[in-house]
Order: sequence, then C-alpha cells, then structure tokens
Amino acid sequence: MTVSVHPASSLDALTALLDLRPGSGRTDAGPDRARLGVVGGRFLVPLDFPDASPEACLAYLGLRDRRTQVSRGAVGLALKAGLTRFVAREELTADTGPGSLIALLADLLDDPDEEPGLAVAVGLRRIDEVWKPTLQVFRPDGTPAAFVKIGLGPVGDRLVSAEAAALAAWGDHPDPRLVVPDLIADTTWNDLRIAVVAPLPEDARRLPPGTPSAWAVRDLDGPEQHATLEAAAWWTERREACQDQPAIDELLDQIAARHRGDERAWARWHGDWVPWNLARCHRGLIAWDWEYSEPGAPVGLDEVHGRYQQAHVVEGRTIADALAEAHRGEGWLADAHVAMLITRSAELERLLGTPPRDQHELLAAVKTVKTVRR
Repeated sequence: MTVSVHPASSLDALTALLDLRPGSGRTDAGPDRARLGVVGGRFLVPLDFPDASPEACLAYLGLRDRRTQVSRGAVGLALKAGLTRFVAREELTADTGPGSLIALLADLLDDPDEEPGLAVAVGLRRIDEVWKPTLQVFRPDGTPAAFVKIGLGPVGDRLVSAEAAALAAWGDHPDPRLVVPDLIADTTWNDLRIAVVAPLPEDARRLPPGTPSAWAVRDLDGPEQHATLEAAAWWTERREACQDQPAIDELLDQIAARHRGDERAWARWHGDWVPWNLARCHRGLIAWDWEYSEPGAPVGLDEVHGRYQQAHVVEGRTIADALAEAHRGEGWLADAHVAMLITRSAELERLLGTPPRDQHELLAAVKTVKTVRR
C-alpha cells in the first residue's frame, strides 16, 4: 500500500501504514488482522489483549498534562473494568500478516521469554509540519515494549534519522548521569525510516517546576571544544545552507559581525530540552526525543531554547514575547538561538517545498527582539 508523504490527517497516514479497515465487531478478526478500538476520537488502543488495552492509556500517565491524565485515565480504568464496548465505540483492524509493519516489529521485538504477540496503540493528533507517526508497542500482558517512530516524508525522515544517530551514539558511550532510552533498531520498511526505541523506565515521574541544566548532554562527543564562530562546523554549515535565502542570510551576516573572532564553547546539544521530554527515575534524570540533537552546538543553547519553548508552547506567548523572555540577560546565546531558529525554519522550507507556517512571524519577531536588545 502506498503511504502519502502529505496525508490529510493522522488517521489517513495510519490507515496506509497499518492497512486499517473497518472492524466487523466479531471477536476474531482473522489470523492476520489485529483489532483496534477508537477511544475519544483521538487514540487507537489494542483490543485483542485485555491486559494491554488499559495500559495503552495508563502507561506513563503521570508524565502527561492534567487534561490528558483525566481523559486517558478514565478510559484506561474503564477498559480495565471490562467496559470496552462503552468506551471504544468504533473498531478498526490492522494488518499483521507477512510484510506488514506490525509483522516487522514482531520480528524485531521477538523475545522467547515473552508471550507471543504485540499490542499496538497510537494517537490520532492533529498533524503539523514536523509530525511523524509514533506507535506505542506493548507485550500481551501490558508491559511496554517500545516506541516506534516512522520517518514519513522528508521532514519525518530527517527527524527519525537524527534521533537514531543520537541514540546510537549514546549506546556507544553511555553516561550514568543521564538515562537515555536504548535504540533497539534503526531500519526501513517500505522505504520509510523506522527507529524502534526502548520504553522509558517504569518509575519515570514528572520533574518539579523548572528545567534542569543540560550539562550531562555536552560530554557525549568528548570534552567541550573551543573555536571561533567562523571556524565552528555548526555555524559554517548553516551559513552554506542558507546562502540562497537572502532574508535569513542577511540576519546571519549581522550575527557574524557581532561575534566575529570571538572564541566560544561548542558541544553536543539535545535540541528540544523541555519538560515534556524530561523526567526522573531512581537512576536519575531521563531524556528522550533526540530528533533535533546535533554535535558541536553552542554550549548553553539547550537551556535558552528550553525557556523559549516553555514561554511559547506552554504559556502561549507570541514568538516575539517568548524570544524576549528566553533571551533576557543573554548576549551571544541569544544570537545563537536566533541563528538556530531561522536556519531550522529554512531547512524545513527546503524539505517541505514551502515556508513553514510560522516563518513570517519568526523573522518579524527576530528583527524586533534584535532591535530591542541593541
């Protein structure tokens, strides 16, 4: 089945990926089909494994926002109480036969010590420019088995590839100061990049208010390196990539003029160091979603971008207000953050073939905040 790289909705994308079909309501959907129930119009839960279906809603519930905790918690408890027909009023079936995505996952996650079979759950969220399908996979007893990220489209492929590379690097150089999910597999299916990532620790819990320092990330590639702006690969690669975009190239010129010849510290960054990608367990701090991670980034960029994301995404401030909040008291790192945001937007435009929806607002905000900072 052909998977569109520009699906109209997440359900359309998942229909193609999993060969979803309307369910018949029968207990047995056939040897090569798995039953999925649509709950709340926003989530697909497995119906063939009674112990796994409630866990698809209850697993990691403490890490989610209050609204999701209430809605998914209620559904999970109803499923646990055997009230499936009241909460899953629509049924679909997915292909599990030879050549299917679920069959591939079953092979990759095969464990002779576990009961055979996999239960798959997935959200039906509104898609945006960086959306990619992410499956939650459980064992029949409800134990989390993996997260599966699918590189649908050029943006999804870039993000999944970056995460797989970062997790592979962590696997080669583990650091006990930071808990990072293992990369189980980096493969392809029907020409789509697939990253199979280990589940989070069972005792993962939310962090207290505030974002911790990303200092543990910086040592992944060895000690911090010191170099001038014009000698740093992180910067020069961005300059080269944006030479054909005059508006962004001009802003980068202005940043270069302010910092030319200044030696800075460079090291690995996570790329999306925000509370919803962080937690704690008995082993320490946990960090996941490494899709934007890069080597040799400006040291301190994670913390600045984290403040920006908190202001813009969580608090709902405009881009200009969020930048002003994140950049308060910063000089070089404020400019480095601007460079990251505008070059990331330029890269999205190259991959999408059209400017991201927020690019105009971002460029206008950057100019405003830059003027205020002067």
